[in-house]
Amino acid sequence: MAKSFAFLSKKGGVGKTTFTLNCAHALAFSGFKTLLIDIDGQANLTRHLLGKHLDAPEAASWPDMAKVLLGRTPAAEAVIETGYAHLDLIAGSITLDELPTLDPHVLREPVRLKNIFAPLMEAYDFILFDCPPTVNWLTRMVLLTVDSVIVPVQAEPYALQGLRDLVPILDRMTAGARLFSIVVNMYRQNTSLHQNLLREIEEAYPNRVAKQKIRQTIQLAEAAREGLSIFEYAPASTGALDLFGLCFELFQLSPDKVKAVATMSPAPEWEEKEAIPSLP
Repeated sequence: MAKSFAFLSKKGGVGKTTFTLNCAHALAFSGFKTLLIDIDGQANLTRHLLGKHLDAPEAASWPDMAKVLLGRTPAAEAVIETGYAHLDLIAGSITLDELPTLDPHVLREPVRLKNIFAPLMEAYDFILFDCPPTVNWLTRMVLLTVDSVIVPVQAEPYALQGLRDLVPILDRMTAGARLFSIVVNMYRQNTSLHQNLLREIEEAYPNRVAKQKIRQTIQLAEAAREGLSIFEYAPASTGALDLFGLCFELFQLSPDKVKAVATMSPAPEWEEKEAIPSLP
């Protein structure tokens, strides 16, 4: 049975999608069968993984999360092989934001997503949802589907207020997900501002903040620009070490199942003749 997590923040620009993507790579590189679900209407995670293939003419008929939620495509048939071992994707779509107009019933069926993904729970070790940076009908549907929520934040002045708005909502979700961990992302440990704000966050939410922080490093942004994980782009960087350490903490990875960074697979090379990655 898969362990399912939602990556959620009420504030954009906190590195949520990059963080989600690299956590998925760490799990997949460690040999765990992992499914990424892009349920953000911006579809940035999908663009990172599939890049130029989204511009192909065939991509218009590609199965994605909007089509899955509308009942036009079974979830299992929407799974895309990313080219990385153990890492699959269900693509995001800008149409996700239009679903209440396309199907008004979706607002009255909060467990639709949970029922759709029930058959896939046995096929994966981990299922990770990249959510939009807001709490709306779509994210509430995700919260009724997953086991746990990971909240990435920056040690910035508005971060604590954002947590004060979000955490009570998660704590009231007694029939769904629970807050699993708050992760401080893009952390600058050499500034007194970040140190003080980190202390405030940890005091406000004792035992709910991950011990491992993700330090700010240019390599994370550079890797995202190249369409790579930090583990491929700069495996010895602070970003790679921090993220791998965090995955040990969050997902309780067993050392005997984790491959050494040096043995990780290179980035997949798509053949020119392929318009889009293969579907099952």
